[in-house]
Amino acid sequence: MQKYTSLLSEAQLTRTDLIKWNKFFSVLRVFSFLALLIVSIMAINGTAYLWFIAVALLLAFIVVFFLHERMLKKQRFNNAFILSLEQELEAFTGNNASFNGGMEFGDPTHMYATDLDIFGNHSIFQALNRTTTFLAKSKLSSWLLHLLHKKEEILMRQQAIKELSSMPEWRLQMRTHGLLADERPNDLDSLFDWLKLNPLFAGKGFLVAIWLIPILSATAIVLLLTSVLTYQLFLIFLLMVLGFSGIYTKRINYRHMMLSRKVELLEKYAVRFGMVEDAPFESELMQKHQQSLQQNHQTASGSIRKLSRITASLDSRLNLLMGFVLNFLLLWDIRQMRRLEKWQQTHQNLAPLWFDTLAQTEALASMAAFSYANPEFIFPVIDETNFSVSAENAGHPLIPTSGRVNNTIQIMGAGRFNIITGANMAGKSTYLRTIGVNLVLALAGAPVCAKSFTFYPAPVFTSLRTTDSLSSNTSYFYAELLRLKALIERLNAGEKLFILLDEILKGTNSADKQAGSKALLTQLIGLNASGFIATHDLELGSLAITFPERVSNFHFESEIKGDELFFDYKLKPGIARNMNATFLMQRMGITIGE
Repeated sequence: MQKYTSLLSEAQLTRTDLIKWNKFFSVLRVFSFLALLIVSIMAINGTAYLWFIAVALLLAFIVVFFLHERMLKKQRFNNAFILSLEQELEAFTGNNASFNGGMEFGDPTHMYATDLDIFGNHSIFQALNRTTTFLAKSKLSSWLLHLLHKKEEILMRQQAIKELSSMPEWRLQMRTHGLLADERPNDLDSLFDWLKLNPLFAGKGFLVAIWLIPILSATAIVLLLTSVLTYQLFLIFLLMVLGFSGIYTKRINYRHMMLSRKVELLEKYAVRFGMVEDAPFESELMQKHQQSLQQNHQTASGSIRKLSRITASLDSRLNLLMGFVLNFLLLWDIRQMRRLEKWQQTHQNLAPLWFDTLAQTEALASMAAFSYANPEFIFPVIDETNFSVSAENAGHPLIPTSGRVNNTIQIMGAGRFNIITGANMAGKSTYLRTIGVNLVLALAGAPVCAKSFTFYPAPVFTSLRTTDSLSSNTSYFYAELLRLKALIERLNAGEKLFILLDEILKGTNSADKQAGSKALLTQLIGLNASGFIATHDLELGSLAITFPERVSNFHFESEIKGDELFFDYKLKPGIARNMNATFLMQRMGITIGE
């Protein structure tokens, strides 16, 4: 946090200086233009030396113009840099509202995404997300939905996140350039679509034309000026040249629209590619990313800049007069399309890899910013030998430190379940989500909220928040059965899963619920599954007698003191003793019969 505060102070001082300089250049720009205008008017009816002064003033105006534009560019970057810093400082306090929650990635059929609040406001994605491109945003969401299960891959990602976490200024600059790019959802899609197109102007005939026509056009102009060529013949030649170019106008327009007005976006991408290429990375994953941006003696940044320049040249045709002149003199459209197609053929396979690499870097930088904003979080230890999860002082990462109560997590070996009993609002559901969220973060390579955390890299499966569906005519109970059916199918297929279930069979009566819950848990134990089950049903705890080596009882307790209800949210061994439903109903004004 101290680093961010220091950078913010420096950036605010820079902002003050830039405001002063921009005011100075604004005034200088106006005065230089007025001086140029006055001297030019005087030169029309004055002496010849005034034209020399006018030319000098024109050059001065151009210099001032470019210096002012450069200063404005610095000011825009500085303002975006300050915004990034302010957002990161808010994240240190647990406020992640400035970051996108990725609501569009939510999937109610996913194994855990909805139950664990992976997407949406106040979600894990929002706490992690610092991405500025749509590709990076999708990449980060994919990492949270499709977790890693190999120790080597998780460790490699952990190392990259640790390294990027130690580079706060680099991350902030990378994000700032991304914010300034102002990318639209389909910008890269249209670029990728263009890369797949077959070339139109690769033939040798077009090569001859783009060199021959400029010579013929220049010759025709000279002959016209020397009266060797009549206006009629010159017009016929002009129409022939423009007609030749015009035959392909529709197809050129289609391809141009895929790249049109992307010059600034490509320049911003080139800057970010360059930042990755030039950074002093030591982690294996980041070095691999660097290598993927520097292949065949060319860099992604240099190649994208070249594409930007070619695109800018083609954009000149958007000015009708300029397009008319350039096509007559240089066969401009076809010339630039050949340049684009040459670039396309050279980089067709590399470009998508470059953008994917940058998206991965942004996603890693997001996780690194999350790690930096939560210095008390730790990177978990991976144990591939024993199916287990063990944590000390584990808490939910979205609960602020001041209100967070940490607990122990422990399942040692396959075929074991912890049954968590307790009163309403005592902390059972939060505890299950704490386990699930930290496992998701661990399997994504991110740090977890715990003092220590060791886990086996297995997927997470939850049934915590089942809902009915009017659109598919699915009842609450049937929806829950479908989810449990999916769980059984995965286990029968041989998958190892960490299972989190909250109030099994909530949609049926008490007798069915109790019998069904016992039967399900017995079946899960028989399938050598492991996990945590939260329930109000104290009778479910009796399974610890039936399976003493497989089932353990834990509980959260509530305490009623006079008219007040107290919770300590601490996990304790054994079955809960106190329930509070009647007390809560009375507090809400609901009359309970004697």
